[in-house]
Amino acid sequence: MEFRDLAAEVAVVTGGASGFGRALGACLAARGMRVALLDRDGGRAEAEAAAIAGEHAVEALGIGVDVASGEAVRAAAGVVADRFGRADIVVSNVGVQLFGAVERLTEDEWRWVLDVNVLGAARTAQAFVPLLRAAPRGRLAFTASSSVLSPAARLGAYQTSKFAVWGLAETLRLELAPDGITVSVIFPSGMASRHLETSTAAQPEHLRRAIGEQDDFRAMAASNPGMVRAVVSPHEAASAVIDALLAGERYIITHGDVVDAVRAVGADLARAAGAARRAGAAPPPSSPAEPTPSS
Repeated sequence: MEFRDLAAEVAVVTGGASGFGRALGACLAARGMRVALLDRDGGRAEAEAAAIAGEHAVEALGIGVDVASGEAVRAAAGVVADRFGRADIVVSNVGVQLFGAVERLTEDEWRWVLDVNVLGAARTAQAFVPLLRAAPRGRLAFTASSSVLSPAARLGAYQTSKFAVWGLAETLRLELAPDGITVSVIFPSGMASRHLETSTAAQPEHLRRAIGEQDDFRAMAASNPGMVRAVVSPHEAASAVIDALLAGERYIITHGDVVDAVRAVGADLARAAGAARRAGAAPPPSSPAEPTPSS
């Protein structure tokens, strides 16, 4: 894909003021796309958009938006439509982190993480799908996490939310296929970013506590040592996957550190499916069962 093919296109990235989101915005701008960075920190989003515009000679816009508010996300989509008249790629990249053993997490802590990470992704999709439908080749992407492919302890709320984001993406892939919109799931691994800092800033006052304790970090690393070994910069991670994002690939993984974990999970699932078939749990091919919702 040549630069001139992308010059008219617009990319929207939530969580775009820092870390992986900012790096994705810069990589897309380097390909010639106009960029809108959405972030809870509106001032930083504006500053980073100005920096990207200056570096890559493209039009870039920073918008302050909290994905915990459907009204704010819809308003941001309206700003993008008014400014650019289109959106060709939308990356839902917001995610807050909260460490802790599952038995210690409170219901309010679960609600906060799920509201931002899962409902925030759903709100973003709902607000921007109309613009993607109008695009010649709309691409929608969600940032999940490599921890859903190779989990670790003390990340229960975060990992649960990212599994749910993956499920949301799989559903939207089916629903948006008739519109020609591709849906990608990005699985980033360890990066040196402001993730814990931004999660702390986003934490509601009534939940205020340390995002993670040293005991949590030790337990996480002990349960999955590979998670803390292959740490790269956000720019390195984004640069490695930008072509796949532009192509609308179904799954996009930033690091090569999860190959063994993916193979192991795939093998276990294949064995379980095979066991079900051998046990006669599947209907005969000549008499398909009526589809029913799963529990």
